[in-house]
Amino acid sequence: MRWIFLLLSLASIPCFSQNADPANAASSDFAQLRRYQEANTHVTGPVQVVFLGDSITDYWGSHNGTWFPYSGWINRGIGGQTTQQMLLRERQDALNLQPKAIVLEGAGNDMRLGFSPEAIRDNLLSMGELAQSHGIQVYVAEMTPVCDCVRPLTGLRTVERIRQLNHLLAAMCREKHWDLLRFNHPLADQNGLMRADLTVDGVHPNDAGYALLAPVVEKALARYRRNR
Repeated sequence: MRWIFLLLSLASIPCFSQNADPANAASSDFAQLRRYQEANTHVTGPVQVVFLGDSITDYWGSHNGTWFPYSGWINRGIGGQTTQQMLLRERQDALNLQPKAIVLEGAGNDMRLGFSPEAIRDNLLSMGELAQSHGIQVYVAEMTPVCDCVRPLTGLRTVERIRQLNHLLAAMCREKHWDLLRFNHPLADQNGLMRADLTVDGVHPNDAGYALLAPVVEKALARYRRNR
């Protein structure tokens, strides 16, 4: 009877051919490296700045607002990403392009999913240190405010937790001699929530919102501006 049981057990083990895709093939690209893989091969000329971020960066100039008209300012944002995913793709989508500067923008999805401000800070710290080790100037954006003005979206992204994170990012930048991009204040109301007139959904800026963020970036990165 023991050999019959052994045969039945072996029969229950799924068999995969060498050419068969694993069951999780659709989600195996956790960092979404495929998104910009081909585009990166077509980047020509000197790269001045790479913007590595989530949807706040990704949608800038594609959904709302106008992207910067400067040569070598490359957008490498991916909507929905956490800072863990950004860290995993930093080499391909930023470092390998050999930029002079990098803008790190991300945190909203991490906080939405329950990651602590300290954990988010640590991922941005790792990205900044990796860039700095390659001789790249580091800029870190504050987390932008959130509101429930269109539909409930705040959740764990409370004013208090966002402020805590931004305080941690400010301290990190002071210690590392990096530049902090003040993205929160231009979009926030007197209570620290996203202004309803500056957002399309309570999280993402509209045209007017991006128009307020653009001067913050341009002032900080003035040395890298080259008109097309």
